Amino acid sequence: MTKNFIREFGKLGSESVMGIYGSAHTVLDELDYSTQTIPCMANQLKEHYGDNIYSEDLSWIAKDIEPSRVDSITLQGKEYVASYFGKQDLNGFKDYAYREFWQLEDAYEDAKDLPLADNYLPYDNYPMQIEAGQVFVINYTRTDGSMEREYHLSNGQKWEGMYSTQQFIAD
Repeated sequence: MTKNFIREFGKLGSESVMGIYGSAHTVLDELDYSTQTIPCMANQLKEHYGDNIYSEDLSWIAKDIEPSRVDSITLQGKEYVASYFGKQDLNGFKDYAYREFWQLEDAYEDAKDLPLADNYLPYDNYPMQIEAGQVFVINYTRTDGSMEREYHLSNGQKWEGMYSTQQFIAD
């Protein structure tokens, strides 16, 4: 991909261009996302073009959204305002149809000391912006119609180098 970019850009002379790429390719000092063994595309382009390349992560713009509705969800016997942020298609995942996301308002203090599971979900999997000190409910619907509910909190944890929420166990 990098060689193709350099070749095609070279044909443009002194023109400026803008490329739009997934975040796995755009961090100027990172390694490739999948193997972590070679410089990612932006890193390789920075090596080739020096300070003539600029990269900016704009993914937050797509996640700067308001909830589509407000519900209430009970956690540990207490009812919370639950902001609904939508549904993600999971048809590419074995046995899963979709998952839905809620953020529970003012639930972190009540949830932060509950037992944690060894299950993490990177912030970039969420359809909205994530900050430390939040609690989320995620409903997974399987292709057979059954549902699984997970509770996650954002406690500043990193998993495999990415900020992630961590599942906690609730009654």
